Amino acid sequence: MIESLSHHLLERCSLRTGPSCEDPKFVLHWIRAALRFEENPTFDVARLIANQMGLPLLVYHGIDERYPHASYRHHKFLLEGARDLEKEAADMGVDYLLHVSRKGHRQPVLKLLSEDAAVIVTDLVDLDPWSDWSDAIAKMRTLIEVDAHCVLPRQVFGRSVDRPFKFKNSTKRMVNARKGVNWPVCDVPITRMSELYDPPFAPVSAHRELERDGGVQLLSQCEIDPTVMPVTDVCGGTKFAKRKWENYVENGLKRYHRTRNDASNRDGVSGISPWLHYGMIAATKVVREAIDTGGKGADKFLDEMLIFREQAYHHCHELQSPRDWSSLPEWARISWRERIQPMVNKKERDLETGDTGDSLWDSAQMGLVRHGVMHNNVRMTWGKGVARWIQDPNSAMNITQCLNDRYALDGRDPNSIAGVMWCYGLFDRPFDPPSDYMGRIRRRSTEGHASRLDMKRYRDWVGAPTNGRIMDIGIVGSGVSGMFAGQILSRLGHKVTIYDKGWRPSGRLAYRQTEDGSMFSIGSINMDGSRNWMNRFQWDLGNSAKPFKNFLDELSKDQEVNYNTRIVGVKEDAQGVLLWGSSDSQEVQFNHSRVIVAVPIEQATRLLEEGVLSGESAPYWVAWGPGHEGSDSLPEGWSIRNVGNGTIELRLDPNSSEEHINRTKDEMASLIPTKAGFSPVGWSSHLWRYGRPISGPARVVHHGRIAFIGDAFGTPLGTIGAALDSAARAVADLHLMRGWNDEIDAVKSRQSNLMDW
Repeated sequence: MIESLSHHLLERCSLRTGPSCEDPKFVLHWIRAALRFEENPTFDVARLIANQMGLPLLVYHGIDERYPHASYRHHKFLLEGARDLEKEAADMGVDYLLHVSRKGHRQPVLKLLSEDAAVIVTDLVDLDPWSDWSDAIAKMRTLIEVDAHCVLPRQVFGRSVDRPFKFKNSTKRMVNARKGVNWPVCDVPITRMSELYDPPFAPVSAHRELERDGGVQLLSQCEIDPTVMPVTDVCGGTKFAKRKWENYVENGLKRYHRTRNDASNRDGVSGISPWLHYGMIAATKVVREAIDTGGKGADKFLDEMLIFREQAYHHCHELQSPRDWSSLPEWARISWRERIQPMVNKKERDLETGDTGDSLWDSAQMGLVRHGVMHNNVRMTWGKGVARWIQDPNSAMNITQCLNDRYALDGRDPNSIAGVMWCYGLFDRPFDPPSDYMGRIRRRSTEGHASRLDMKRYRDWVGAPTNGRIMDIGIVGSGVSGMFAGQILSRLGHKVTIYDKGWRPSGRLAYRQTEDGSMFSIGSINMDGSRNWMNRFQWDLGNSAKPFKNFLDELSKDQEVNYNTRIVGVKEDAQGVLLWGSSDSQEVQFNHSRVIVAVPIEQATRLLEEGVLSGESAPYWVAWGPGHEGSDSLPEGWSIRNVGNGTIELRLDPNSSEEHINRTKDEMASLIPTKAGFSPVGWSSHLWRYGRPISGPARVVHHGRIAFIGDAFGTPLGTIGAALDSAARAVADLHLMRGWNDEIDAVKSRQSNLMDW
């Protein structure tokens, strides 16, 4: 099957023979890591095989929710890449189908397509879970994996070499024979699919989704991390990749040897690693054009491409688990075990938010969180910095890798994996005498690195706010969703003001304190509806109220909250959004460019004209006071909980609460314990009039410059998970929608479904 391919393609192919299809309808090109058609050996092999077999070529591209650290950031970049693929396929007359896994669309599409495929041709990916997916598909149909990322195909060399100079010496002859060679044009005709062909899923048009609302509606249905914000200062896709590379060749490449180590100069490096990672530009093209440019800058750049980058790919090709601690050289693992423990132990949360107190490290992390990039020279220092603050070096390496993969647009790539592991000894030699916290590992102090940089200039670009400007956001409601949205926005560099009618943050995580200082929750008793990405925000929560208080304290840290301020109206005007209400019996007004409303659905509904929002919440009464043993004869719909330290809590379900909806707190503080067999002395009560929504939009609602969030605007409806998810998605939407742009957005109200944006 592949024997007739030209040598430049054949050497890139790994054939895995599987069951044959009795009545094949097409050859399938499965795009997963090389999002381009130009200079793409995977595409060339697929079209040649299809032509050889006399079958149509079908190009399938899937964006899954299951890749590591799936997020709005990576999904947006992938959608932008898919938009270019869609246009290029149409221009070439190629059948291209995009599937985006999401609610109602999680069928096993690739499995269904493989049933009608003669053969499947895909990009060679050595990392999990992609390699596992390859194994599964190879059992169903013949699979050809093609190296579309390296200049020297991994099938030709594919070995792990412990030092860069050894890799260079081992591969020099093979690389020289391939670098700088023009990629042969493949122009064999492509047979189209029959117009009667009905694919096993409804294809998505990335172009239409991005044009409509920036991908808001599509991504709202994806179970991905919304706290990793879409990046707005760069764009995915082949078009942007070419333009960025061409600009660097013209204006920066010749100076690369002088500018590459200065992280304060963002334009001193090409910055094309995200597009190389996603295969949106060919490494063969980049290398060839760097050779054509020539000079010391190009020579140094070629070292990065042909030695360090290629070494990482070949290393990951040979190793079964290249991320594992066992992949480090033995001398490094021994040295880490023998090192003196770090002086200061930092929390992983402080690392992620860039709150270590180390100026360079925190600045680097801020740039990663806000902009999805980190200068490679700083990444080497940043990665080693984590080992100073985490006692177990294996954990430190995993945390470093996790932060890089979660936020970096070039994360989850062999090159960045090797870059992080280099910080822990990979591809390096021992340095003696050992240091206290790094042992025999090469040292790179943040203080020394910072002294070589113009730190003000560096902080100016890494600390620039997302979306290209500081946004002035008002948030109504200091419950879980309002506080969470405020914290996310603040950490992204925006001005946030929160308004609440109460005197402290509470909402569903409200708590009370007994005379002896014990705490218990009178709202939610657990983090219900939690998603996997929320785990890192929960700070060791248990079922007691103390962790909930810690959670609220963490959310409200450094936030500007106007308590005792009741907002009764909101409307758009020429300046943005006007809020009005009262504070300390005085009428007040506030103006913001955007407003997020985080209050119960009934209160939110009253802020807008009739018909925009609808939903209903169920009430419940809760009472608490002294007691030690539960009653065996509670009224129907009542529940009892011993919260410890001699305090009993009684809760009434919605039906029981509705019967007493008009009673006062004092009345219920007597009635509830008495009916349960307790003395009412020392008891208190609280009515959650809007305790838990039983109906509502179950999604974030945008109404012009106003967004509505909370447990009625997420799923599962009425849970803390819904509140957190809606808050994060509202902020992510802000980074997706052009409609949020002050210069574009009209003052008039927009329909909440965004269909007319």
